[in-house]
Amino acid sequence: MSDSIYAFHISSLNAALGDWKQEQLDAYPHQAELIETVALAMADFMQSEHVVTHKMLVERPPQKVR
Repeated sequence: MSDSIYAFHISSLNAALGDWKQEQLDAYPHQAELIETVALAMADFMQSEHVVTHKMLVERPPQKVR
């Protein structure tokens, strides 16, 4: 996976992260606080300036209005 490139819409990431979080909560309910923290940290990171700075984001060009 070290040479992998991932491409996804933020809504896909949020859905996958929600699924992952629920799987973890189901399997490890005693770790709920940690799981919630990790999920929030991942979501925060993906919407941070670090993603832009490290060229991990491709933005759509503006759409022409007709």
